[in-house]
Amino acid sequence: MKRSSKYSIVLLFVAFLLALGVSQSQSASASPKATLSAMLRAAEAGNWGKYVDDFYGEQHKFRSSADRDKLVLRFRNKWGSKVIPGLKEASKVKPTLSKDGSKSIFQLKKGQFILYKNKQGKWTFHL
Repeated sequence: MKRSSKYSIVLLFVAFLLALGVSQSQSASASPKATLSAMLRAAEAGNWGKYVDDFYGEQHKFRSSADRDKLVLRFRNKWGSKVIPGLKEASKVKPTLSKDGSKSIFQLKKGQFILYKNKQGKWTFHL
């Protein structure tokens, strides 16, 4: 196989992976607004597994994978219908950063939505 053919195949494979969203996990450099947007996309798609896996900042509380699965089911069956409108409202608000930079606070009509920065620099939510 010619070198250019191999190169083309590699490029097509990378484009395919990007189209699947393989590279869309949250990076440490993502802003609170970008994180919120990614959370909203996952929620609107009904991908509650991704929502919990990528954005739930208290996974250390899981005693087993069953705990994670229960949380995903709660979002899917109960909380999701409330989470999505809240995320949509928060996406229209400019967040305020706490003095120490560890929290990004979105002031909503009825309360606040808060993202917490973890040790790796990623923004997460807590329950």
